Formats: sequence, structure tokens, C-alpha cells
Amino acid sequence: MDPMTVVLPGAQSLVTAILTDGWTHVRTALAHRWSRQTHEPQADIEHRLDAAHTQASEMTAGHADSEAYWAGYLAALLAERPALLDLVRDLHNTLTPPDSTPSVQNTNSGTATTLVQARDITGGITFGAP
Repeated sequence: MDPMTVVLPGAQSLVTAILTDGWTHVRTALAHRWSRQTHEPQADIEHRLDAAHTQASEMTAGHADSEAYWAGYLAALLAERPALLDLVRDLHNTLTPPDSTPSVQNTNSGTATTLVQARDITGGITFGAP
């Protein structure tokens, strides 16, 4: 198997997650899974990832550069720790939690003047006359 078929998609998922979810979230999720697989202390892994992130920030100028940096990082990681192949292969699912929001399936069987179904409402919301 060509390692790049695993490393490149992993790097793309990693950079996308960093840009959308933020570094702290990505680092914690990655370090947690890495620690579970290798039994290395999670704090040590987080320090190692922080150093790599700092170096990536100093060396890269854009999205493509970041992907190239992280592809190299992941390739070196796999060379050093082949047991992490599944982690890198499944990086997208590692960094993207499944949608745990329950599906809402309400039914209106009567007459409604105003029917509202909502989710995730915060703040001063008022329905009807004040």
C-alpha cells in the first residue's frame, strides 16, 4: 500500500479541522486517541503536537502549505509509530464527532394558527403577544 493514500487525506482532514474547530479541539481529540492506542501520556502527546503546530504556523503561508507540512508530519509519525496507521487512516472520524443531536419528529394532527419547531434557541425569545 502506498502510504500517501493514507497520509494525504489525513493531512487534509487535520488542516480542515484546525481551521474549522480550532487547534485546541483538534489537539485534544488527536492526543486522546493517540494516547489510547500507544499508552503514552496524553499530556506528552499534546506538548509534541503543540510544538508541531507552532512550527507549522511559522513555516506555512496558506492552506496548501499547511497540508504539505502535516502530510510530512503524519508520514514521519507513521514511520516512527506504525501502530498509529488506523488513527491516521480514520483521522476524519477522529476529529469530527458524530452528530449526536437527536432527531426531532413532531406531528401536528390538529389546527394550528402558528406552529413552531425549533432547536438550540438562546436569548430573549418571545412567542405571541408581550
